[in-house]
Amino acid sequence: MTDIKTIAVLGAGNLGAQIAFRTAYYGFPTLSYDINEQALEGARSRFKMIAENYVRDLDDATDDKVQAAQANITQTLSLQEVGEKADLVIEAVPERLDIKQSTYSKLAEYLKPEALVVSNSSTLLPSDMAKYTGRPEKFMNYHFANGIHKNNVVELMPHPGTADETYKAIEDLAPKMGMVPILLHKEQPGYVINTLLVPWLKAGQELWVKGIAPIDVIDSTAAAITRSEGGQFAPFRLLDYVGFGVVYALHSGTDNPIENEFARRLKADFIDKGLLGVETRHGFYLYDENGEPTGLSDEAKKAYPDFEG
Repeated sequence: MTDIKTIAVLGAGNLGAQIAFRTAYYGFPTLSYDINEQALEGARSRFKMIAENYVRDLDDATDDKVQAAQANITQTLSLQEVGEKADLVIEAVPERLDIKQSTYSKLAEYLKPEALVVSNSSTLLPSDMAKYTGRPEKFMNYHFANGIHKNNVVELMPHPGTADETYKAIEDLAPKMGMVPILLHKEQPGYVINTLLVPWLKAGQELWVKGIAPIDVIDSTAAAITRSEGGQFAPFRLLDYVGFGVVYALHSGTDNPIENEFARRLKADFIDKGLLGVETRHGFYLYDENGEPTGLSDEAKKAYPDFEG
């Protein structure tokens, strides 16, 4: 069985940076990879914010511990370095099948024979990616929820060719990263978390796009129904937390007119202005320095023409 000592995370965006910080915080030497220096620079800002979140939100987190975590992270632009050093590669590149397949194909020539590879995909099936890794028996999905330091669950989903030894190694890894594993036995689009969550989010989006109710009414109703602390289970609060890059990728270019209109609004009124949700402290809600909502943003209050889809 592979002895996982050094971990590499491909993709240094919102969730990739969180994953890299998490593995480093729990003592694993961690490589954080992305495709250009601009992306790595963005990750450095994210690591700083993540460190602040840990100290603020976790009882056991100290300045010394988060500084040690940051010291455990090595940034790189080299897939060859990733392949030569990593015992486990966690892929967290954009949620597009072609990008993931291409990344795996490039990485495959550099990987150590014993190295394991997992995908953080939240929607794509491992069987659609496995052959591109060059080691399908050592590949599966390992999906984190956003806000890892507080939402410390991870979904483990094999494909039919995943070796039992691989599944066991990844299952054993989860608690070593402070994660609670959600064990799936078969492939399922949406896994457990999104199979439960996405219909709830889409219902909120439909009510908004159709002009049935404004965002504050939708979210306050959802908060009352779920009795969630601070309204955290309200659809638009959740969308802010997931992050608009992921949300847009999941809703654009579909054959559903409501989803397409939602994606259009999201891009034109938020993403194109650099507003990405909690990550930028500005999404459907505005957020203070502690990540707490202070009220709806002006963009969320915007009036739209009647939707005819």
